[in-house]
Amino acid sequence: MSRGTRRLVAARSGLSKIAGYSLSMLVLAVASLAIIPVMVGADGPRAWASIAVGQSIGGVAAVVVGYGWGLTGPAVVARADPPARVRAHSESLWVKCVLLVPVGATAASLAALLTPTRPDLAAVGALSTAAVGLTASWYFVGLSRPYALFFLETFPRVLGTVVGIALMLAGADAFVGVMCVLGGMVLAFVASSIFIQGVSGVPRGERLPRSPLWSVLGSQGLGLSSTLLSSGYVAAPVLIVSAVAPYALPVYAIVDKVQRQVSVALNPFVTVFQGWVPRATSDRLRERVFRALALSLLFSILLGVGMLSVAPYLIAWLGGDQIRPGTTTLVLMAGFVALALFEAVVSKAILIAIDRVNVVATATLAGSLVGLPLVAVGAVFFGPSGALGAILVGLALRVGIELTGVFTTFRRADGPVSTAVNTRRTQRAQI
Repeated sequence: MSRGTRRLVAARSGLSKIAGYSLSMLVLAVASLAIIPVMVGADGPRAWASIAVGQSIGGVAAVVVGYGWGLTGPAVVARADPPARVRAHSESLWVKCVLLVPVGATAASLAALLTPTRPDLAAVGALSTAAVGLTASWYFVGLSRPYALFFLETFPRVLGTVVGIALMLAGADAFVGVMCVLGGMVLAFVASSIFIQGVSGVPRGERLPRSPLWSVLGSQGLGLSSTLLSSGYVAAPVLIVSAVAPYALPVYAIVDKVQRQVSVALNPFVTVFQGWVPRATSDRLRERVFRALALSLLFSILLGVGMLSVAPYLIAWLGGDQIRPGTTTLVLMAGFVALALFEAVVSKAILIAIDRVNVVATATLAGSLVGLPLVAVGAVFFGPSGALGAILVGLALRVGIELTGVFTTFRRADGPVSTAVNTRRTQRAQI
């Protein structure tokens, strides 16, 4: 096969994978957005705000349940042989089952206490979002199997959402709708677990024994701290706005939900880089890193412009014309979505590929320490736009620190990849 033919085959394979990931994330994002106006119509904007508060707390709980595999898992699976992949998933199942009940119960209780109205909706919203931590999407991303991801993870989740929408349109309360969303997530968890553990093609006799629980918990420490800080930075502003400026909560909640779901829909862009960058050989890693930076920066700029164009119509539809944010709020939302996509590529694909998880954790902590206090001040004096502006400041600081980590790593390199990166990769291969 000629070099040109190989490149053509690789390009077609890459496009097919992008299409598969895009299908999953687009369908999931559309379903998640479509249920919002139905919930608002079923119980009103204040009830929806309570669900949003619960979902924000549940998002942090999902990170604890997921325990860092969403960040580090794809690279581990991409580089491992089949027995090691199945062991990684088995260890993740063990940890998640241990954590789910106490973490989910804590999140539901906290959400019920913090919401201004409808604590029942806040609690079930927290539970439904906490269950997202059960996902095995990281496994399919590492294998570059987008269509397995669609049928085993996305389809069951969307099915639960669609059933919830249908029941609410028939007169059911929003509580029923959120419970259906939770049921879809549990169904996805069961389906993917059966497939990976039972139909993975690795005979029982060839499977590797699980590591001790304490060892698994310790090995995922940096991945957990990084994703936990990141999730907390996304979730905390809703709680802060709810506490210091409750009048601004319905507007902020709908804007926050839109920007989150747009980010979910754009996950295929990040996912492709998560599989592509870590697979580079030592002499190609630098090239792939900087190509990923350039492509993601260009796409993020285009995304920001496009988001600003469609956001007013999207939010008017989602809010049933009952919630209308101002122009400044929309501009800040578009900027946040664009910068968040760029940051996701840098942290989840590039820094993980060069073994700088510590930089992700440091950057997230610094951004949170600066951005979150500003949210309270901004919300009190400027409402939703003040809160969004503060989040954007913290995110910009985070991106700056992460880019510094990338450039510093390659500046100190002796050749295409730093000696430290090569050493850590060798150690991982020997485990």
